Amino acid sequence: MLSLHPMNLDRTLEPPLRAIEKIDLLPVNKISFANGLNAHIINAGEQDVIKLELVFKAGRMHENAKGVAGAVSQLLRDGTSKHTSKEISEAFDFCGASISTQAFIDTSSVSLYTLNKHLSKLLPILHEVLTDAVFPQKELDTYIQNNKQKLLVNLEKVEFLSHRKFTSALFGENHPIGYTTNENDLNNLNVDLLKSFYSSRFQFQNCTAIIAGKVTDQTLKLIESYFGNIVSSDNRIETLPLQINQLQGNEFYEFKTDAVQSAIRIGKRFINRKHADYHKVKVMNMIFGGYFGSRLMSNLREDKGYCYGVYSSIASFLNDAYLCIAAEVNANSTNDALVQIKKELSLLCTEKVADEELKLVKNYIMGTILSDTDGPFNVSEIVKHLVIYDLDMHEFQKGLTEMMTVTSDDIILLANKYFNTETMTEVIAGKK
Repeated sequence: MLSLHPMNLDRTLEPPLRAIEKIDLLPVNKISFANGLNAHIINAGEQDVIKLELVFKAGRMHENAKGVAGAVSQLLRDGTSKHTSKEISEAFDFCGASISTQAFIDTSSVSLYTLNKHLSKLLPILHEVLTDAVFPQKELDTYIQNNKQKLLVNLEKVEFLSHRKFTSALFGENHPIGYTTNENDLNNLNVDLLKSFYSSRFQFQNCTAIIAGKVTDQTLKLIESYFGNIVSSDNRIETLPLQINQLQGNEFYEFKTDAVQSAIRIGKRFINRKHADYHKVKVMNMIFGGYFGSRLMSNLREDKGYCYGVYSSIASFLNDAYLCIAAEVNANSTNDALVQIKKELSLLCTEKVADEELKLVKNYIMGTILSDTDGPFNVSEIVKHLVIYDLDMHEFQKGLTEMMTVTSDDIILLANKYFNTETMTEVIAGKK
């Protein structure tokens, strides 16, 4: 019998490779509290820790003025009528817990990570932050000043200039996806605007809770007592009209004569996660420019040496999406880099992907997803995105099946449908 003792292992032999055939999510249970707050629970893990994420319909799409969603998210923890920003931070730090806030296009979220034994101490403070934030003028002034400084720094970066022009070209300068907060937007922020958005959008009946980790009955009772019984007043504010006003033309330049590099952005408005073709297109895009071994990387970085990195990504939102091919290249190589990107797009439209390349990419995707489903906290991120898109949990397995069964024939058809260069917008910042 072969001994399995480490000293007897033949380390010159590679371990056998096995394809990942199936990935199962950890069980997800859904409950609804009295006020309409839905909670998705992933009860798993050995450690006595918990992640509570509250997701509100309070993203840029719901703003009453530009920049408000981001400002509210960042200033939530900066003071209530009872506690200062410092006192709130110290309370979480004392328990070794962390709290984070983020604003996105469709939603804003507040996440708490803590040991279960501290939950009863921290939930009252979290509740206070979400129901009694006062947005002190001093903190708002600091926020505005800091973001003006960041803006000045970013305006010197070609990647910032190119992406700003790219999104505004696709959606218009006043659309939530299209605009980039500028100095005037920051100057227009005031406490009343923030309070109005906060009171109308951070309402628990319009919120989803994602609870992951070691979730006990006592944990759920605590969360319910602080967030499951509150019915906020229905004082919704009107949001900015969501009109898409694409800029005329499909080629745009932001000249920066002292630039060493040029930033390239090529893309178009695209299909989002709810579209029937999305998962198959995701495989196609991975082959093209979605990972380190992609065709774009092999061409522009490994073969030509034009750039450190180049990628193609799909930014998906609830009701829209865009495709973005992005690279920062040596300024003297800008024109040829554009030629090579379009060449790779054309090849996908005219030549079938080899079976070996398609198999490699599928294995890479499955490996990445396997890593992304490791543990309750990672699974909570997958659940959150399914919830945001109003998708059933079965959509996860459906998406895997579609990605793993896509063929080279499918890809060439999809490439001709979605990767036609004549339908794309091109932006260059720097030199051409």
